[in-house]
Amino acid sequence: MENKNERDKVKKDSDDKKKIRGYIEQMAQSKKTPVAKDLVQLKHVEVKKQEISPATQNLANALKDRYIEQDQFERLTNDELTVLESFTSKRMFLTRIAIIANQSRLPLGIEPFNKADLEKILDTLVSKGYLEVELVGGKNVYILTERGKYRLQ
Repeated sequence: MENKNERDKVKKDSDDKKKIRGYIEQMAQSKKTPVAKDLVQLKHVEVKKQEISPATQNLANALKDRYIEQDQFERLTNDELTVLESFTSKRMFLTRIAIIANQSRLPLGIEPFNKADLEKILDTLVSKGYLEVELVGGKNVYILTERGKYRLQ
């Protein structure tokens, strides 16, 4: 009796395997039908560059010259930008600036700013008009000017 049950089970398993194999073969044959990209033929299209009109070129040059004259201090180094962008409020102490500026440098493996370098960068930003300095309680407080706010936006 057990032999008969085992034979029926083995036969059922082999029938299931044949059904699955037939289904997979059927799916493989249906995959061989052409796809849309095989049916479409693309054509090359010539593209002409658009010419800049002399009036537009003159306007662009005038705006560029005016921008350079008006904002000569805009050329900031990466370190100066990092320090300037670390201002989260209008007034900040040196220690707070150092903490925020170094937070972005440490995960990247860049050497953190030391106090002397940071003070030098802040002095440069003060001379360029982005910051002002006040002495409060024996410590320097750096204040973001309108120009500094504009630069951060």
